[in-house]
Amino acid sequence: MSILISPPQRTKTHSHQWRARILAFLLIAFALLIVGRLVQLQVVEHDRFLNSAQVMQEQMIELMPQRGAIYDRSGMLLAFDVRAVSIAVDSFNMTKPETIIAILASELGLAGEVLRDLIYRPSYFTWIKRQIDPSTAELIQQQAEKEQAYGLIFLETWKRCYPQESLASNIIGFVGTDGYGLEGVELAFDKILTGTPTYVYVVQGADHRTYHTTVVEQGSPGQDLHLTIDARLQFICEEEIKYGVEKFRANDGFVVLLDPQTCAILAMAQLQRYNLNSFAESTPYERKNLAVNFLFEPGSVFKAFTGLAALDYGVVSPGDSFNGNDGIRVSNHIMHNSGNESFGTVTFAEIIEHSINTGMIRVAQRLGEERLYHSLISFGFGQQTGIALPGEEVGILRDVEEWSKLALAATSIGQSVAVTGIQLARATAAIANGGLLLEPQIIKQIGESAKDDSVLVHRIGAAESCTIMTELLQQAVETGTGTPAAVSGFAVAGKTGTAQKATPGQGYAAGKYTSLFVGYLPAQKPKYLALVVLDEVKTLPVWGGYTAGQIFHDITSRVVNAEHLSPAVVY
Repeated sequence: MSILISPPQRTKTHSHQWRARILAFLLIAFALLIVGRLVQLQVVEHDRFLNSAQVMQEQMIELMPQRGAIYDRSGMLLAFDVRAVSIAVDSFNMTKPETIIAILASELGLAGEVLRDLIYRPSYFTWIKRQIDPSTAELIQQQAEKEQAYGLIFLETWKRCYPQESLASNIIGFVGTDGYGLEGVELAFDKILTGTPTYVYVVQGADHRTYHTTVVEQGSPGQDLHLTIDARLQFICEEEIKYGVEKFRANDGFVVLLDPQTCAILAMAQLQRYNLNSFAESTPYERKNLAVNFLFEPGSVFKAFTGLAALDYGVVSPGDSFNGNDGIRVSNHIMHNSGNESFGTVTFAEIIEHSINTGMIRVAQRLGEERLYHSLISFGFGQQTGIALPGEEVGILRDVEEWSKLALAATSIGQSVAVTGIQLARATAAIANGGLLLEPQIIKQIGESAKDDSVLVHRIGAAESCTIMTELLQQAVETGTGTPAAVSGFAVAGKTGTAQKATPGQGYAAGKYTSLFVGYLPAQKPKYLALVVLDEVKTLPVWGGYTAGQIFHDITSRVVNAEHLSPAVVY
């Protein structure tokens, strides 16, 4: 009989315990893995994921506040803000993009191709169109909700309006779609007009289909500006310069009208203007302000300044005699009178009255280069005037050490130099007010703070010298080259100029002239000064007295009537 010994057998209880241990180990390992990942996500990489989430779910938008309004000197509104709505899209969370495109194309008039490029752009925030009418935005929003087309973002904002459209456009300038000034006063005083922006977060909604906005930083509105410009007088100047340019078939023309006692700009008009409400349709040339950035030779108008310097230095008096015959040799060059006219022996007063080149050159020779140069610098030529408008040119007045042997003669009669309209008007105003060179003013008031009426730069000469020059300029209008500028009932002082235009590298161009006239009235106690400049008159005669002088007459006659200025009081 044999005995069989069987191998030991595992019980069911022992097997279950083993499997339980293995399962517990796996669960603990998995838990540790999850905890480790959570630590990595919430601690180690917390900032990175927070930033990513904010980029995806929130977009900080800068919204411009209500911009300050712009008024003329009497309170007429020239520029102001109205409420508007800007529309953007979230292309990641939108629904029914083609429906959205159809709605936008219909209500905004945008091409489908343009809209598709914007709508399908991979971004949580893409501008579609800014500054649209609130009623149009509301209609779009209603249609989108009706079609359950989500993803459009509507933000309240402001839109700039110009109720006078093109009036004073080259002074006022305009505001771009981002709310910042781009030209004129809007640019020069942008910080004052703009105020401080509001910053908002555009936050993704819980349903991933819409947004709401949260204000992070509340902005403040800009300050209002009151200009020295008088809208009534601006209209007169714009109308008359347009008529004058057409009448004399000039390429272009502009007018500066100011108060010579304060140098406050009352009007600054030109042929080329544009509608500020549709500025995008204008050209860069149309947006230029010719009074501050168009350079030209002043021609015989400069004789008033050469003559004033000679009077102030005591090298000449009104009765001094000079040779006024045509032709004077200067450094192997013969310089002529207009039309080669000879006047014989003339007084200094007659040189101004009849604008005699050869006589003024002889006056300048008495004065000398150094004194003429330093006088012209004192009058403000060759430097900016400080007017608060962008793009002002400096002009051309070479250092006296660089003058050629011909420069004294040429400069004394307004050749070989270049000026801007505002330079020339300001310098003439200094003669008119008795010798005070003032800073031109375009701003009357900022917010609630009124600006000073005038800002003195320095005195240009003795009051007595200026009085004498005014008397000579008055004679020039009464019996000399400026008779077309005379205004009935008023004493007018003024000077004509006709400058042949220089072509770079080719000398003076035959038949091309700048024709101008600058004058003020009443001559002894002036209230208004006007400069009229015409570029390339194509009618005959081209003389500044005949062309620009007539426009001066037409403008100032209307101005004194509009201002109810009585000849009985001021003549």
